[in-house]
Amino acid sequence: MVNSERPLRVLWFANTPGLSQHHLNKTSGGGWISSLQHGVESLPDVKLGFVFYSEDQIEPFAVGNTRYYPVRKIGHSKKARLLNRVTSKTEYKENLPNFLRIIKDFQPDIIHVHGTEFSFGLIVKHVHDIPIVVSIQGNLTVYEKKYFSGINMPAFIQQLKAGYPFFKADFAIWKKRSKIEQEILAGTKYVFGRTDWDKRISLVMAPKARYFHVDEVMREPFYQIKWEPRSNNTPVFLTTCSASLYKGFETIIDTARALKDIRFPFTWLVAGLKEEDALVKLVKKIRNEENLEELNIRLMGTLSADDLVKNLLQADIYVQVSHIENSPNSLCEAMLAGIPIIASFAGGTSSLLQDRIHGVLVQNGDPYALAGGLIEITQDPENFVRMARTAYQAAHARHDAHTVVQQLMTAYTDIIREHHAQHNSNAPLPQPISINK
Repeated sequence: MVNSERPLRVLWFANTPGLSQHHLNKTSGGGWISSLQHGVESLPDVKLGFVFYSEDQIEPFAVGNTRYYPVRKIGHSKKARLLNRVTSKTEYKENLPNFLRIIKDFQPDIIHVHGTEFSFGLIVKHVHDIPIVVSIQGNLTVYEKKYFSGINMPAFIQQLKAGYPFFKADFAIWKKRSKIEQEILAGTKYVFGRTDWDKRISLVMAPKARYFHVDEVMREPFYQIKWEPRSNNTPVFLTTCSASLYKGFETIIDTARALKDIRFPFTWLVAGLKEEDALVKLVKKIRNEENLEELNIRLMGTLSADDLVKNLLQADIYVQVSHIENSPNSLCEAMLAGIPIIASFAGGTSSLLQDRIHGVLVQNGDPYALAGGLIEITQDPENFVRMARTAYQAAHARHDAHTVVQQLMTAYTDIIREHHAQHNSNAPLPQPISINK
């Protein structure tokens, strides 16, 4: 076989519009996927195609070195989306013909499906002449087991009182998507992951797959900062949390109560949540907590990367409270900043942050161990600043953009060569990709 003179054609399927966000007038584009895309686009020997879900009907378009293929979600109207949520309906194979038409149009050398949360990966059952690799971002099947951690089942009774009527319906959708995920992973031959956790679950859920370690590129602003200790009598904690039950928001309330009970002073900033969020209302109802300000908790809503950077630099400790994660970007970004960290020992976090080397790991959902860990950090600042410096170095090595793109392209090349060998293909191999730092 000889090398082809044409660029390597790579087709991505992702949940976000990536770097086309500005073209589409979107306010956000997907964080680390956009960062990785920027690195791939810089390679002259790669042609990238990008498939993503869109609420609107949009024809394929090109921006920079990437050709985009928007695919409209089923039930795209507001009324249809509400009906789908009430009836717990989620997309299964409805868009599969569109995916297959896009593949035929772009004619990729390799297909990369980012995540198992949506139906993109079902193409593994229908496309056999092109290698397909599936990245494990999170894992709905495992997350389902931790979905109600910290929120007991009587919460169903409280949902209407809290103004959150879709509590049960959302979980039903989650379970349906986890079945789709299982179908995708069972049929895939190649998996990208980055933690001991996702490698272990892939051995069970993707038993036919070859596993490749490929790290992530974080958002650019977090590479440009370095946290320094502050002189402040009242320590400031910072957590980034989304409106999902398993993210551990109730642990913040429980921990704040434990600290208040012993009159320990603190301020706890929570990015990503606001008072109007249904999850916040539900947890406050279940925990019988009317006023979060009385617990020194301040919800900040969604923050831009630049605003989050400013708050990281002004905080004293970053706190991760999730009940289950693979490799939470917020934790990786905090490590890049070099701030002292305490995190829940859940999922893949121990592959990112080693206990007593980079920071502190505590049992998820344990407010007393978490509160004690926070006190411990404030009482021994020099030791934990030293750990934070070690975490800073580890994170900058792990998330170095050049290194990650090299990992990715090496894996692509290996997969393509293996696929050609297994299928006795006479088609020319794409030319080797040169990556200059």
